[in-house]
Amino acid sequence: MKKVIVTGATGFIGKFLVRELVNQEIETIAVVREGTKNLDNIALLPVRIIYCNISDLNTLPQLILDRDIDTVFHTAWQGVSDIDARNQAIQIQNLQSTLDLLDIMQEMKIGTFVGAGSIHEAEAVLEMAENKVISNMGYMYKASKVAAHWMGKVKAGSYGIRFFWPLINTYGEEEHSARLVNTIIRKIFNNIPPELSDGNQYYDFVHVTDVAKALCLIADKGVDGTNYVIGSGEAKPLKEFLTIVGKISNELNGNTNIPLGFGKITNNVISLPKDTFDVTLLKQDTGFEPLITFEEGVLRTAKWIMQNPAN
Repeated sequence: MKKVIVTGATGFIGKFLVRELVNQEIETIAVVREGTKNLDNIALLPVRIIYCNISDLNTLPQLILDRDIDTVFHTAWQGVSDIDARNQAIQIQNLQSTLDLLDIMQEMKIGTFVGAGSIHEAEAVLEMAENKVISNMGYMYKASKVAAHWMGKVKAGSYGIRFFWPLINTYGEEEHSARLVNTIIRKIFNNIPPELSDGNQYYDFVHVTDVAKALCLIADKGVDGTNYVIGSGEAKPLKEFLTIVGKISNELNGNTNIPLGFGKITNNVISLPKDTFDVTLLKQDTGFEPLITFEEGVLRTAKWIMQNPAN
């Protein structure tokens, strides 16, 4: 890679990806939404900043006149958690913008697309196949991710664009969402026992720094159309991961003993097969190896949250 576009460049994954690209001396065009409050995450880096909202990505050919771009990394996505994850209009816009971006790439002669999928897609496919009523509106987010993945893969294939949509379950410092690791750390810091499932389902986590490295490797070395999973390669029962989160958080909280409420949540618990988290293809094709252990990553995350309690 010599020149790339990153959408969502000030978002959680986006900013770490931009830093990795800069470290690799790859010319980076950072697409950010108008009025973003997080520009300081990348403002001092040697990148070109383009202001464009996710609903207006079809204007990029006029905003970016370069026609020698190798890759688009598409990390922009509104409504990853909380109320916007349940908003069908927002999630439909995410889907449309992904498809628009592939049309743009065809126009601009850009050959590689790398998105940011979610392990929630695998959960959605598994649960939707069951003969039962599903009323959780959070599936608006999950379903839109699945649709963008599948429809995007077809459209990219018809254009001859290399397409990757790796499934990821990331965590790390500088994140503002209410995802699981963050929520547990914040609750313990506020002396509130978190309510959890029994934690027997298999899970895996990967630190955002390693995600950024993996995305670059996939763009360079990935086999077109391969369904990669980015992870630690050490999937195990969720309870084992969260016990580490609880231990580190309690130690930083003044050696408190806030318990983890395993078994408090009994509904909507999805158990994915262990091989869902298999990273064999990723390692085989790209040579990816994670560098940040879960313990180190949780410690970094917890220290950042402690230093930034309002975020």
